[in-house]
Amino acid sequence: MENPLGNSIKQKNVLSLAYLGDSVFTLFVRNYLLSTFDTKPNTLNKRANMVVCARAQAKFMEKIKDNLTAEELDIVNRTRNAHLNSRAKNSTLAEYSLATQFEALIGYWFMLKEYDKIDEIFKKYVVEDL
Repeated sequence: MENPLGNSIKQKNVLSLAYLGDSVFTLFVRNYLLSTFDTKPNTLNKRANMVVCARAQAKFMEKIKDNLTAEELDIVNRTRNAHLNSRAKNSTLAEYSLATQFEALIGYWFMLKEYDKIDEIFKKYVVEDL
């Protein structure tokens, strides 16, 4: 079923989608950790930091990019071509670019209310690193 907001979401600034996607991804990670492990917040945060970083997100993007639809690839390509004004401290520019693409895709799916896609990617690729 076509989302009536789909066209307007496709026109969103991809760096704004990445901004949203970063928050959504962090929420998925924290929710998983809190529901899976009964430990102190400091320990949970250390685990979260293993995947909520540019290097890990770049790895996730590499794993999923061959299975994306044309519309999803459009978001990824637009993000790759966007001018990034900053860079993560502990990553290369290439890793940071891929991570931003990953976050934009998560933001795009979230705005389309395609939570199942986020959950599928999360369970298939992220959980094993937590």
